Amino acid sequence: MKFAPKIIVGVIIFIVVLVILINSFVIVQAGNVQVLTQFGKTVGVTFNPGIHIKIPFVQNTVNYSTRQVTYETSDFPETSNANYTDYAVDTTSLDGQQINVKYTIRFGIDGKKAEWILNNIGTMDQLVEKVVKTQARSLSRNIPKKYTAAQLYSEGVFDVQFEIGETLRPVFEKKGIIMDEFLLRKIDFTEQYFNVLEEKQIAEEKIVVERNVLEQEKIKKEQTIIQAEAEARQIEIKGEALKLYPQIIQLEFIQKLAPNITWGILPEEGIIPFLDLSNVVEDLGGTTNIAPVTQTDE
Repeated sequence: MKFAPKIIVGVIIFIVVLVILINSFVIVQAGNVQVLTQFGKTVGVTFNPGIHIKIPFVQNTVNYSTRQVTYETSDFPETSNANYTDYAVDTTSLDGQQINVKYTIRFGIDGKKAEWILNNIGTMDQLVEKVVKTQARSLSRNIPKKYTAAQLYSEGVFDVQFEIGETLRPVFEKKGIIMDEFLLRKIDFTEQYFNVLEEKQIAEEKIVVERNVLEQEKIKKEQTIIQAEAEARQIEIKGEALKLYPQIIQLEFIQKLAPNITWGILPEEGIIPFLDLSNVVEDLGGTTNIAPVTQTDE
């Protein structure tokens, strides 16, 4: 039993040495960097992926992910698979419509600026809270206010996405953040706006129908005018023909009485002449299929 204290001391020494050794080595996983600190202050050293040695209990490290991470806003953040989640942004359009903006930001940390980030902003979580979240929510609230609800409901949404993304990018770069992508996933509108939109659509369709009716009436009116002008011209031409060939009146009169008559008796200044209708037709340049009739004595 006299060896028991020695055994206990040996075990303690082994444990202490093991703890010292464990705290002397730093293993940095791929896609990460670790900033070395000594008594809470940075010492100008950043560990890249691999194994490194530090002074145990005196020096520590702060980890930053250089991999792409995701920050996402939604109505139910707890259901999101993003690395960092938040609620959607409430704002208004240029014409005062209430809207709800949902977006996703994919970004990573510039490993070369990790020490600067730690000294000026803080940890990874603090960086997301102070920079990514603050800047993105501010722009997502203010930029859509320059667009009407109709624009945000249509192609204007792409302009908003582009403007927010291009404004965020240089701001992030100054803070050591490399933004890969800003995605404006969805802009939600109130039920009241959709009711207004539906009423507007109905009104526009009604205007189109009424315009088509008016256009049809206009076409009918033009057709009537054209037809009347054609009939007037026809009468004019016929009148000119009658002046040149008065026999036409006699021909039309007899043809209407009996289409098969080629001879007729018409009064003319007290004399009853026999009119050869076939000759009249020939004089007018026409033809007839009317058959002659036999003259009878009274």
